[in-house]
Amino acid sequence: MAWDEKNRDEWAKQFLERLGPERKTFKETQIPLEGTEGATMSFFRVETKGDCALAMKGGKSQPIFELRIDLDWKVEQPIEKGKSILEAKGQIQVTDFSSEDSGAPQMKLICDNQLPPGATPAFQDLPKKLK
Repeated sequence: MAWDEKNRDEWAKQFLERLGPERKTFKETQIPLEGTEGATMSFFRVETKGDCALAMKGGKSQPIFELRIDLDWKVEQPIEKGKSILEAKGQIQVTDFSSEDSGAPQMKLICDNQLPPGATPAFQDLPKKLK
């Protein structure tokens, strides 16, 4: 039987960028964080690298992929009744997401550990909750 493989790199990149709530892109998404005083999380950079293909043999298809996904995020916490905003930033790295082990991707969370003065207790605990 003949084996055919179709490149799906661009499709995978677009699909992964639309995995935010309600199929919005990550950049369009603001996520309210429970247990805080109005803090929201948003993403300002999403980068996908790697290869994705659809292998077809005998009328059956099988995805084959090896990807790295980097998401830069920020959390904003209103303070002083909304007069100011505290901000923390970080990155989520999915360093090894492959078709061989898709159920257990290797991930890393990087947090800015320099919280601004005046951060509320809930905001100070946020990096721990994200891990």
